[in-house]
Amino acid sequence: VLRPVVRLSDVVNRLAAQDYGVEPPTYEDVDEIGDMAQAIRVFRENGIERQRLEAVQEAERASRALLARMTQRMQGCDTLDALTDVVRRFVPEIVPGFAGRLYVLDPDSNRLEETGNWLDPQHSGRAFSTLDCWALRRGLPHRPAGETIDVPCTHLDLNGADELPDTLCLPLIAQRQTLGLIYFESRKARGEQRFPENYLQMLSENIGLALSNLRLRERLQAMALTDSLTGLSNRRNFEEELPLSLAKAEREADVLSFLMLDIDHFKRINDGFGHEAGDAVLRAIGTALRQALREDTRIFRYGGEEFLVMLPGTDSAQAMERAEDLRARIASLEILHHGEPLGPVTVSIGLATTPDHCPPAKLLRTADAALYRAKDLGRNRVEVAQPRKDERRAT
Repeated sequence: VLRPVVRLSDVVNRLAAQDYGVEPPTYEDVDEIGDMAQAIRVFRENGIERQRLEAVQEAERASRALLARMTQRMQGCDTLDALTDVVRRFVPEIVPGFAGRLYVLDPDSNRLEETGNWLDPQHSGRAFSTLDCWALRRGLPHRPAGETIDVPCTHLDLNGADELPDTLCLPLIAQRQTLGLIYFESRKARGEQRFPENYLQMLSENIGLALSNLRLRERLQAMALTDSLTGLSNRRNFEEELPLSLAKAEREADVLSFLMLDIDHFKRINDGFGHEAGDAVLRAIGTALRQALREDTRIFRYGGEEFLVMLPGTDSAQAMERAEDLRARIASLEILHHGEPLGPVTVSIGLATTPDHCPPAKLLRTADAALYRAKDLGRNRVEVAQPRKDERRAT
């Protein structure tokens, strides 16, 4: 009697210390000792199951904490690249073992473009049409190799595989608007790895909301920095760009030219034809400026009927050619209002270049002075700034 009791006592002590690796002895006899051994085995099995559940709960808590941290980081992103970087870092930790890609919808082309991927996915391309994905067609998650048979998406590259790979497409939707897609594929053989669909659904919802907030922020910023009438950058945008451009020109000892344009007799147009006609003139000149200038040139509606053109890396002679071309283009415009021509519209232009005419800090004021001189001398002309005597001596 003593020997089995001692053995069972040792097992009980180890189980009390949560050492569930110990194996209780087996006694076939139906007596008190056998009953004690059976009770200890049940206790051990319950402890092992409790340990397993605690491990699952701890893993879920860790995943939820990662998901919450990822959501916070995404809400702080102000660019798509930053948002993609957050997704690439967190998703493999939240759902380990699943390769994937993040796609963002380009509304102009109605195509999905990859912005980032993780764990080297093999079965989905980097870009495809929205019609190539059943998840986007239906607005619902799509898993063609799930428990029930379904149609594989056209964007999947099956490479002649005998067995359909286990993939999952989750549309990114916010405010009933499709913004992109998050794609997953299992790295193991079909059936050996289960998709944690609850976490994946939360991921898609949070990423969709983050994309929606980013798009909204971009639209608000564009509205704040863009002139709604002409589509050009506005004065606020210019005031943000000015110190950066001047500092760059001074730091790199490079030339920088400003063209200040003012529509001649603009008040007569408003008084004679109405403000709608004046708006038509402003829009036509804004379009002409965009069409005539290169991509790295910044064009601003400075205020009222004034425009400003920033020409980085352009010296005074080159800027003069540009200014004359703009003046001639605008003078040749045929602007209609309610089907009636408004007559010729001309502009006066003041040109200033740093360091030819002034130091960078005085470039705007110098271009403005050249513009006033052009208007005083008869309008519809380009006037180049003249360096002051003290600036000539400094150079």
